[in-house]
Amino acid sequence: MKKFEITAVLQEASRQTLLCRMFLKHDPNCYNCFPLKSSEDLFLYAEEEDFRLDGFVVRRLKDVVEISSKEDITNAILESEGVISELTRPDVDIASWETVFMYLYANKMNAIFESEDRNSGQIDYTIGRVEKKDDRYMYVRAFDAEGHWEEKPVRIAYSELISVSFGTRYVEIFSKYLPVCPVEHDISLLEKK
Repeated sequence: MKKFEITAVLQEASRQTLLCRMFLKHDPNCYNCFPLKSSEDLFLYAEEEDFRLDGFVVRRLKDVVEISSKEDITNAILESEGVISELTRPDVDIASWETVFMYLYANKMNAIFESEDRNSGQIDYTIGRVEKKDDRYMYVRAFDAEGHWEEKPVRIAYSELISVSFGTRYVEIFSKYLPVCPVEHDISLLEKK
């Protein structure tokens, strides 16, 4: 699909609160999502899996291969189960990755950061909290599978970032059991220079 076709589907789905089927570059899986808003390069959606909402994702438009509204019994089930009425729209500015980071930082939110190494093509996942940024990179204080915060932040290039997921069951539940994050919370660390 061309970018203008993808954008048209996203805008219509957002306006009407439609469930969509989405296929991504380099990923054989099909994803169900409720598109919520889009910008020139990014879009925000609520992820739906097994008749439940599971957080929000900001993703690059250029990674979408195909997207269409899902017109089957799923919509009726989601309506009857109250899933559509539970849908919220976070007040995150998706104009750029920097504005997304500002939202996460200001709200002290942990998130999943998915990036693709431009040399190897390998996909990396970092789970943690935005610590700081500069003109080319963001720095995330990650936590491991044992619930320990890493000593140093992980550096992720904006150009390699694919998606940011927040409010997911995994991140929200795990975060309740973490020790206090060592990130010094000073919003000026993220302000533009």
